[in-house]
Amino acid sequence: MKESKQERFKRLAEARVNKILSMLKLLGNCSFKGTYEYTEEQVEKVFQKLKTELENTYRRFKCAMNGYCRFTLSDEYTRTENPSLVMLLPDGTRLRAVAAEDDAMPNLSIYLQTGNDDEEKSVCYAEYNYEREPGKELCIGVWHSQDEDPYFYESFNKGTDKE
Repeated sequence: MKESKQERFKRLAEARVNKILSMLKLLGNCSFKGTYEYTEEQVEKVFQKLKTELENTYRRFKCAMNGYCRFTLSDEYTRTENPSLVMLLPDGTRLRAVAAEDDAMPNLSIYLQTGNDDEEKSVCYAEYNYEREPGKELCIGVWHSQDEDPYFYESFNKGTDKE
């Protein structure tokens, strides 16, 4: 019988948390001054890094439970359709990258935003195409500003075959 997603999460989360707890105990062994020498600054660096990584991991879980997160100055998690990033170009236009964690075809799309309105044009995308042969699933597509279909669509890894 195939393991369910819930069963797999429980199995892996329990094993990984126990491994982390074991490693923390080993780190605690480094506190013995008879064997080790360290400064308060070193200890602070170690624990600040651990706190930061723990908080980042917690946020990933919160975002996954509540939908995608985007930057906000409040303490609340904010839901948005898909995570995106905007880059301002020297001419005032903007490129917007949008990640879509689509089970059928996960992809990253780039859009060009011109002017003050929200009108966008598709520029290019990268997607994982399950229909492609193994090793050639990651594909790149490029749009022409006037066409509805991409003028370029190719596997990122062409392989060793000569075409």
